[in-house]
Order: sequence, then structure tokens, then C-alpha cells
Amino acid sequence: MSLLLDSRLKNCRCIFFDELKLTASIGIHPEEKQKKQLLNINLEVYINKSDSSSLNDNIKDVLDYDLIREGIIKIVNSKHFFLQETLIDKIASFCVEIENVKMTKINISKPEAYKDCKAVGIELIKWK
Repeated sequence: MSLLLDSRLKNCRCIFFDELKLTASIGIHPEEKQKKQLLNINLEVYINKSDSSSLNDNIKDVLDYDLIREGIIKIVNSKHFFLQETLIDKIASFCVEIENVKMTKINISKPEAYKDCKAVGIELIKWK
């Protein structure tokens, strides 16, 4: 079910990143502290349509996706994270601090963490 059906997101648009693949220094185990791991990041950012429309088809009138992507990359590369929970909290805080963003939904996962499952991760929704 789309979050756009939530009445609090009426007249919103969703900008999303589907499986942004980054490598991160993350984990509590000794081998995780020595080698970066692949992370899959799925992100949704909800913004009012009035703040994400352009009559002139001009990037200056909308939220530039590069800003979001570059901010996430900067956070992921900023340090070693012991917990996915810490990383997802930082990403969520960054997203809701962007002007006109009402809410963000994020899930991150480590696809190489276990051999017996596709990935292990967490999800978070944060409102401004």
C-alpha cells in the first residue's frame, strides 16, 4: 500500500531511490570492522506537490535528487557504524531536515550478512 494514501500526505509527491547500492564500514564483528560491506538503501521522501512542481520545467523549482543522494553517500562514508540503527537514524534526520520534506521512509539492508537469507536490515519512518 502506498503511503500516499495516508491523509497526512495528501497532495504530496514521493521521490524515491530503489536499491541505492553503497559500500559501508558497518558492523560489530571483527571481520566487519576490517572490510567494507555492501548496503542496499531504499528511500522515500515525501514533499508537497506545490514544493515539487515546475511550470518552467526547471530543476531550481524542485528538490534536486543529487542533494539527497550526495547527502546519503556523505553520511555512509563519514565513519564506521557499529549498528544499522545508528546509520538509518542519521539518514532519516538528514532527509527531514531538507526544506519542504514532510516525511521519509527508509530501509537499509546488508545483503552479504548471512548466507541463508537474501538480506538483513531495518526500516524507519520519520516525520518532520
